[in-house]
Amino acid sequence: MSDTNTEFPRGVEVSAVAIIKNTEGKILLCTSKKDSNKWVLPGGHIEPGEKILDAAVREAKEETNLDTTAVAIVDFGEIINPPHFHRTCHFIYFDCLLLAKTEDASMQEEELTDSRWVTPEEALSMDLATGYEKDIQGYIRYLSAQPE
Repeated sequence: MSDTNTEFPRGVEVSAVAIIKNTEGKILLCTSKKDSNKWVLPGGHIEPGEKILDAAVREAKEETNLDTTAVAIVDFGEIINPPHFHRTCHFIYFDCLLLAKTEDASMQEEELTDSRWVTPEEALSMDLATGYEKDIQGYIRYLSAQPE
């Protein structure tokens, strides 16, 4: 059910979420100023004409300074007005698995303040911003469906 009284000044926003995996199978979580300093996965808007996985790689580089390789889109979803986000929004997003070429992340200070490599299971016990639990659970389902 939609809330027709809610205005979305940027319309529906399409985003790429970067699930960055290291060689140990851990993923990178970051704290976000835009999400009340809760833990998030890096990511951002897909630019017009930009492919989804290319956007995830670009956003990962911009926000964490990590070089990554795109693997797959592992899930997708939508969230309307997440309670911890700093403004009214309606996101449609794609969860993208990226492999980190290095692990020395440095955060884009305007958006992210801290980072930590954790297992997906550890991530689920952290103080995640709204919606990120679903992203991580989708990633875990993706991993369990992969042949060994």
